[in-house]
Amino acid sequence: MPIRIAVATDDGKFVKEGPFHEAKYFAIYEVSGRSPTRIELRVNTRRGSRRGPSSVLEILRDCEVLISKSFDAESREVIESRGIITLETDSKELESAVLEVAEKLARL
Repeated sequence: MPIRIAVATDDGKFVKEGPFHEAKYFAIYEVSGRSPTRIELRVNTRRGSRRGPSSVLEILRDCEVLISKSFDAESREVIESRGIITLETDSKELESAVLEVAEKLARL
């Protein structure tokens, strides 16, 4: 069964710097084994919401993993309480970040 991964991005190419919930988009990937497939570039319709991270999670409820450059402690707690795994990356490019996660998941 594939795992669905969301990556915060402002341009569809690079991982967003700064708060994930302020990203313009989320690149959505499905990963089976070590083969990620990009299935969608989802507009963050909750961007700028006063509810912050919890509001954004409403549009990511079909994802099991969320990748960003960093998560503050409060955001991580909110995300993980919804059963979504948070992973930070040093990779700049979306594809590299997702491949990194796919490799880790394949080892489990």
